[in-house]
Amino acid sequence: MRIALAFLTVLALSPAAHSAPIDALTKAETKTYEAWGKLGLTERLVTFVTAPSTGYGIYQEKQSSIFKPGEKVITYVEPIGFGWKELPHDMYELNFVSDLKIKAANGEVMLDQKAFSTNVLQSHNANMEFSMDFTLTLTGAPAGKYTLTYTIHDMSSGQTSTFDQEFTIAAN
Repeated sequence: MRIALAFLTVLALSPAAHSAPIDALTKAETKTYEAWGKLGLTERLVTFVTAPSTGYGIYQEKQSSIFKPGEKVITYVEPIGFGWKELPHDMYELNFVSDLKIKAANGEVMLDQKAFSTNVLQSHNANMEFSMDFTLTLTGAPAGKYTLTYTIHDMSSGQTSTFDQEFTIAAN
């Protein structure tokens, strides 16, 4: 009989015991979203990679900023501080439009392309983990040093962030 009462007591406490950690997690997430809203759009990580990433945090970092002629220049980016557009049916949308400028070492603008890349994600969650790749094929570009300037426009929040990456195209 005592074993049965103990079992019934455990069953009775189980939902409350289970909800306490979930409530604590929900409170922590709420504080995280509040802090996120104060960040402003920026990048947690920007790096050259050897191949397109296969998801958030799933990439192979390139160990150098020197590229062979014709080699793809791939940049992996983890933006943070972005906003979400609320959609019908409890959906959220992330929407980024990115511009690209390439300058030679002497300051000459080699390319200035608006809306170079568009990245959109729709989800049932206001995702904080998001990444994007920017892939360039610079066939025929002469050997030398260059600067990439990416400008990310967060279409959901109206914020903008710009970052530079220096790289070199090696001589043949």
